[in-house]
Amino acid sequence: MFRVIFGVVASVLLIPGIALAEFVYTGVEAGYVDVEFDTGAGTLDGDGYRFAGSLELNERWFMHGEYEDRDFDSILGVGIGGSHMELGAGYAHSFSDSLDFVGTASWVNEEVDVAIPGFGAVGVDSDGIALGGGVRARVADSFELGAMLQWVDLDGGSDTGIELMGRYFFTPRYAFTLETDINDDFDTLTFGFRAEF
Repeated sequence: MFRVIFGVVASVLLIPGIALAEFVYTGVEAGYVDVEFDTGAGTLDGDGYRFAGSLELNERWFMHGEYEDRDFDSILGVGIGGSHMELGAGYAHSFSDSLDFVGTASWVNEEVDVAIPGFGAVGVDSDGIALGGGVRARVADSFELGAMLQWVDLDGGSDTGIELMGRYFFTPRYAFTLETDINDDFDTLTFGFRAEF
């Protein structure tokens, strides 16, 4: 799967670049997600989809949200799935035309569902908060990179992770996206599409 994703990204790099204006904080994203979850006894592989969006309120503040649905490989007939939801607010400070600091504060919900043949499904639901801080940087006419450190505190404990993001704009408002989240217990890789307004 990773070879297919990086093959698509490599072919996209051949498209001529687009000159971009300042960073935009109103937009929507949709993508395919590949997940690896460390259970302590081994690794579970899964995939799913992700939808995200943000709305710029003024020059510095914006609202944001995302929903991610995941299905993991079954173990001895036991089906495992889950979802992630995040709603919050963000603050952006421009250091220059090509570099922004971004901070976020969010409510987070994580849900895990386990379906055992003959016994039905059991769900575990956790709520908490997430705080993040990082940068968005324009490194070329049509390329944007980003990095964010995020701390999440849920009912079951806390976790600190890093999010790395790349966007290739093939028009001033439309981009292909590649994003990875690296955490203590799970890693995700998302390939998708972004539209800005």
